[in-house]
Amino acid sequence: MGLSRNQIKNRVNVESKKFKALPSRTIKKRKFEGEDQAAFPFMKKPLREPQPPKQGGKSVSVAEIKCSDATRALVRERLVEALTKVAGEVVDMEKKEQVSACDPVAVAVSVESVLYKNMGPSKGAKAAVRYRAILFNVKDPKNPDFRRKLLLGEVKPETLVTMIPEEMASDDRQSQNKQIREDALAKIPDHSAVDEKESECDAR
Repeated sequence: MGLSRNQIKNRVNVESKKFKALPSRTIKKRKFEGEDQAAFPFMKKPLREPQPPKQGGKSVSVAEIKCSDATRALVRERLVEALTKVAGEVVDMEKKEQVSACDPVAVAVSVESVLYKNMGPSKGAKAAVRYRAILFNVKDPKNPDFRRKLLLGEVKPETLVTMIPEEMASDDRQSQNKQIREDALAKIPDHSAVDEKESECDAR
């Protein structure tokens, strides 16, 4: 038996209300993402549900990097993600043993704690630039040297606070920069010989 006219009308009204409700939920979701973006000024994309990073093929417990401050917890998560890659990037066997003896989670928490203590929260404009530079270099696929040094303690968290981007560059990049500076200095005319001759003439 078919539906009556009133039943059809009621069904249409119900479905229409459901359809109209969708844009509202979408707007609320976008508004929420916008608030997240404001809370994390150094992140380019709105946050999504955080996914626990992996350490040696195993998921790291969120509780291990959990912090009451959501922004600080995110920084720790990003550091753990980068530091856990070191084990797969190291080729030298001696380095591999050293890396396997390190705990990426403990190092990430230690680094973030020192950064927060010395630079404060990442919401400030000046601090956000520093956090962005540090996270960029730690996560840079072309810069495995820096995250390895950070994990092994060759770069101390206290030193990281004052390092400039050039100092965080990979070993190859630093060598290239050094060579560029030396080449530039070599092109500067040497006036010492001329000055010596002028001094001799004045003495006469």
